[in-house]
Amino acid sequence: MSQTVLLTGGNRGLGRAAVEKLVERGLTVTFTARDTRKGDAVAAAIRARVPGAKVDCVALDLLDRGSIRALAQTIAARPEPLDVLVNNAGLLVSEKTPVRTAEGVEVTFATNLLGPFYLTHLLLPCLERSVSARIVNVASRMHMPRGSWGPPVHFDFDDLGPQAHYEPTVAYKNSKLAMMWFTYELARRLPPRKITANAVCPGFVPATGAEDTHGAMRFLMRTLMPLMPFAHGIDEATDTYVMACTAPELEGTSGRFFGESKPIDSSPESHDEAKARRLWTLCNELLQLPDWP
Repeated sequence: MSQTVLLTGGNRGLGRAAVEKLVERGLTVTFTARDTRKGDAVAAAIRARVPGAKVDCVALDLLDRGSIRALAQTIAARPEPLDVLVNNAGLLVSEKTPVRTAEGVEVTFATNLLGPFYLTHLLLPCLERSVSARIVNVASRMHMPRGSWGPPVHFDFDDLGPQAHYEPTVAYKNSKLAMMWFTYELARRLPPRKITANAVCPGFVPATGAEDTHGAMRFLMRTLMPLMPFAHGIDEATDTYVMACTAPELEGTSGRFFGESKPIDSSPESHDEAKARRLWTLCNELLQLPDWP
């Protein structure tokens, strides 16, 4: 029986490319989309291109906790275990004032961290049924204090989405720092080897960035940015996804960060275990969960 994978946000961009690569390697892949009509069309296109492909789409809105629970119930009802969970779906907003969920959580943090945290919690029993399972969280080097565009990361536990001085880029960077804390703390909490948790950075991929921009910025993303030495193509970026999901040499490896298909360093702050535990407690409180696993 082939390995089973659940990848969030797989109907476009890096998610779609990663789904195609995993299917080509014989894995059974379920991916999520907010619009399942578009997702079903993507799944049909992949099946048409890859003979024997085992791929389907299910609905998920990471801002809707009921949707997250419904997805978890769908996966739990399947007879096969879940071997790989890829928390890929993410959000970078353009609004200059914070947008909040029905529960009052800023949407970047809710989409990029809180939703994946909740989904991972709910799917842990499915992963535990696997002989050897992997959790792959998509993070970013943008959580580093220097070297990325825009203002630096500044995570405030007491004000996740401030009304004053809100900056969407900082909110994104904060969410990716939080994803590193989540990954490392989860790796520490899981029993050795049975289930591993690692993070990946796809790098700066102008081709996918162009999908969310307009006008002159879209033109730059499509023409000039791909020529920059720090830019990556979709193929290179998703190779890192596939490596983290399937590489035999990573069996039992947990609590690592990968980019360009090799181990890379995360920020010193991301290794702060006290902050990681504080984030874990905060997420449990926001979701009204008991401490886990």
